[in-house]
Amino acid sequence: MWRLIEYAAHDAYFNMAIDEALALMVEAGSAPPTLRFYGWTAPSVTIGAFQGIGSINTEACVRRNIPIVRRPTGGRAIVHDDELTFSFSTGTQRAPFSESLLHNYKAIGAAFFLAFTRLGLNCEMTNRRLRRIEASPATANPMCFIAASFSEITIEGKKILGAAQRRYRGALLEQGSIPLSVNHTLHSEVFGAGSYDAGIAGLREFDSSITLSSVASAVIEAFEEVFNVRLHPGRLAEEEIALAQKLGEKYQSKSWTFRK
Repeated sequence: MWRLIEYAAHDAYFNMAIDEALALMVEAGSAPPTLRFYGWTAPSVTIGAFQGIGSINTEACVRRNIPIVRRPTGGRAIVHDDELTFSFSTGTQRAPFSESLLHNYKAIGAAFFLAFTRLGLNCEMTNRRLRRIEASPATANPMCFIAASFSEITIEGKKILGAAQRRYRGALLEQGSIPLSVNHTLHSEVFGAGSYDAGIAGLREFDSSITLSSVASAVIEAFEEVFNVRLHPGRLAEEEIALAQKLGEKYQSKSWTFRK
């Protein structure tokens, strides 16, 4: 049995703290594999664990009261607004997961590909890895959605899901963003007037009837089918909440977010 944490909105710092707390509890064997859906109490920016803060227009974010927080996972920056955000924590010592980063991306990507297909979207899954110049935090475009890497999903060449992973000893955490719509003005402010965000698309661009709940339901059904499990709705345990509150201090600190 796997656990489902149903949708709830929190601030950027607590969202990251909850995801790390879940991953640590799964790593310790104190929690089952967990899929969590969530949202944001205000538009927010997350940056990858190894990404330089200089790629973000921090002055514009301060002016707009947009929180910036560094994720526990890698990858590049994401503007979180009208979207379904998810995290998935699981062990890597038994099938269908392993210690291979690419293998795990492919396994999880297959579930999301099925979900989007079930929603009637004509999507494709990429099979190429980004070239070093595209992937390097120093040389790559700072936007996560500007290029699709291995096992990420696109429609008409536009990326509709951005995800990043972190590996722990015997466990993994994947965090991902599924935009429902895209505020291009907000993207331009965060990444600068010269930013190029034509590679990103919200699902409603292809089907205006899509809702947050319809996407969540499709993902749940796809996870259950692809991984042959049952996702049982649950809640955060008291010790997970306590750990998240403690980790929240790190995510709110400038020494964490502005360390690069």
